[in-house]
Parts: sequence; C-alpha cells; structure tokens
Amino acid sequence: MIEFTRACARSANVLVIAAALAGSDTYHPETRLFRFEHDGQAGEQWYFDDFNFHVQDVTLFRNPEIDATTDYLTYLSSEGDVFHAWWKGNFREKIPAAGTWADDAKGHGRMSAIAQIGDRLYACGQGGQIYRRQGQDDWQLLTDALLFDRTAYQKKKEGRPKTTDPAYLDWLRDYQKQAPRNISFNAIAGLSEDAIYLCGEEATRPILYYWDGTALHEQKVHLEEAALTNIWIEHADSIWVCGSEGVLLHGSFARGFTPVNLREQLNLFHMITPYRGQLVMASSVRPGGLFELDPATSELSRFSPSMPKLRGDYIFYACAIGDVLWVVGQKDILCFDGREWERIEHPDLP
Repeated sequence: MIEFTRACARSANVLVIAAALAGSDTYHPETRLFRFEHDGQAGEQWYFDDFNFHVQDVTLFRNPEIDATTDYLTYLSSEGDVFHAWWKGNFREKIPAAGTWADDAKGHGRMSAIAQIGDRLYACGQGGQIYRRQGQDDWQLLTDALLFDRTAYQKKKEGRPKTTDPAYLDWLRDYQKQAPRNISFNAIAGLSEDAIYLCGEEATRPILYYWDGTALHEQKVHLEEAALTNIWIEHADSIWVCGSEGVLLHGSFARGFTPVNLREQLNLFHMITPYRGQLVMASSVRPGGLFELDPATSELSRFSPSMPKLRGDYIFYACAIGDVLWVVGQKDILCFDGREWERIEHPDLP
C-alpha cells in the first residue's frame, strides 16, 4: 500500500505526485513519481518513474541554459540531490555539503525546499542552509551568515555538568544564550534575486528573513511560538506567510508583517494558493481540511463546496491553475473545476 507525500501541478491537466510505501521511514530513500494526465485516454492517464532518493520538494524550472521558452519538473531530495526531468535528457546534480548521510554532508542537516527565482534555482533547508544554482553542477551557498556551526555547538557542550549537579541549571542558561543558532528553513520564494523571502523555525520560534541581494534581514513576526511553512507573493507590498498554530502573516519587507486575526484554532497550514479572489489553504490537523480566506475581510471559512469525504487522514497540497484547483492528501487526489469536485482514482489504491 502506498501513500502520497508530495505533489506539483504541472498544468490544469497534469499533476505529478510523489508516493512512498505506507509505514516507511519519513526519509526512506525511495520514491515513486506518478504523472497523471487528466485529458488522456482511458489506460493512458497514469505514468510513473522510480527514484533512489527521498523526494522532499518539486518545482518547475525554466532553465535559460537549455530552453528559455518552456519549463520542466525539478525534484529536490532531502539529501541535496537535484533531478532535472528535462524531456530531451534528464540529469542529476548534488548540492555539496547538504544532507545528513550523504558522503559530502557537513552536518548542517536536510534540505527542505526548492524554487526558481529570476533565472536561477534556489534551495533551503535545516541548519540555515541557503543555496543558489550558478549553473549546471554548480551550487553555491548564498550566504553562510546563518549556517549552523556543529563544531562550535559540540565544543560548547564540553564540560557540561551532570543534570544532578546544582551547577547544571546555571550552565544550561549560559549555554542557551551562547549556543550557535540552528534555524530550519521550510520555504523560499522571491520577486527577484534581490528580493527573496525565507521562512521556517528556530526550535519553537517562527523565523522569517528577507534577502536584498547582499544581506539577510530578520523580520519581526510578533509571535512567540509557531513554525512558518509556506510563502505566497501577491506583489511587492503583499506577501502572505502561513504556518502551524493557525498562523497567517501579511505584509512586506518595506512595511513589516502582522498576523491576520483568524478565529481561535490550531490548523497546520501547509501552503497558500490564490483561487477566484480567495486565498485557499490546505490544513492537515486541528482541524484539517481545505480553507479559504477573504483577503479583504480576513474571514476564514471552510472551502465551499465541501470536498468529498477523504479516504486518507489528511491533505497537504492545494494548488490552483486557472479555474482548476488540485488537492492532494495522504490517499486522496481531488480536482475542482469551479463547479464540482472530481475524485481521481489511483490504480494502486483500493
């Protein structure tokens, strides 16, 4: 039995879905990528490829080195593999130093997200990792300003008193003040290469940064606890950021960010997509489901008409292309055309 883990809408008719064996480890290094073609003939709608890495994120890349007129799917693994699914010839790259068990890993942690900004690909992850693709097989750190220093981290733990020692609490307070920062970025998006936003978390604290082309600027979030998970850029002065604990932020680097006053609930919002004048968000828990926000009034409600009853436990993906809204969950693929919902049956699920 499989379950879906990632998704990317290629178009209003084509959806790509990553799947793993149900019950496998979260970062198990095997993924099956399915391609669904909605307008295909019966028996010619589903295609798949197997990959020997864990697919962490999927994006579309219009690569000026190859063809500036069209884009292709690009997959990021949690270990820093970047697979370019170019129709004339696939190729694979590796972000040096990224990952946890890769041969060249430097202990910074796993990768989380990949996106095209300007003409380049950018990727981010745990340990303050931010990379920019300079060209084929050429990934470089955008900045090491927030890069987690594991050596310094281990060194500061030397001489730690036992937890039963009366001096332990004093040592812990000093350690927490002086320990190297360990930031995990969950998403990256940009207007241009000198206007990039990154969001994530540091322990339990939400983190939001802006890159102006030369330096990072930490943004005030005015929240004590949350994880920021996704960014949608409406325009230069209207940036939306969602996260756990029902968090939704709105603003920009120029004017700052403020929380949108939602009703009391603890949704884990995974992403934001604009659809017919509303902002649509997929939530997996507390409560889960599909929600829509009126940006003019900040009124949050469940998406109408309601989705069909889920076969799995949650949804994690919602993306609109034109009038088509794709929704993917653990064991569900749904499509809304503006009038009614359609359940997409998968050949490997009962």
